[in-house]
Amino acid sequence: MLAYVFSHRPAPGTDSAAYEDLLRRFHSALAALPPAGFVRSATYRSEDGYSDWYVLDGSAALDALNQAAITGQRSQPHDAVAQMAAQGSGKLMILTSGPPDLANSFEVRFSKPPGVGYRDLDRMLQPWTSRAGVSMWKRMMVLGPPPEFALLTPSALELPFETNPETVALELI
Repeated sequence: MLAYVFSHRPAPGTDSAAYEDLLRRFHSALAALPPAGFVRSATYRSEDGYSDWYVLDGSAALDALNQAAITGQRSQPHDAVAQMAAQGSGKLMILTSGPPDLANSFEVRFSKPPGVGYRDLDRMLQPWTSRAGVSMWKRMMVLGPPPEFALLTPSALELPFETNPETVALELI
């Protein structure tokens, strides 16, 4: 399972209620006529702005999602919200553990400590990643900004200091 994560902000002077309404309309239209490989999507509001998470069953679904976003009943809300957006960036994540649940309230962003292998990191984080509703996502092929990992979780978590964690409260819109 993959997630394409698109982070963005409304342009200065944009009405945030109208922006969020268009985001909801776009995600509803996408779910109503999903492209091949599309699993689900959600938009979160945080202090960073907004993040759209698109869960896909594999990398081949990226082409279908890219085309579907700008065609049919999805084109109008997509184009309208795109005109209101600023500072967008995307990243590609792969699910490494847990369910691909997008109903969580926190994202814990973190990095693999220097000198720690991926297997050792998995063992170190097992007390957190084994909790109900927690999913761990890893950035793929350095496609997108750091940090390399994110946990989507229903509650705030205190990860080990050496992972340099940053907890971001999310509000599903």
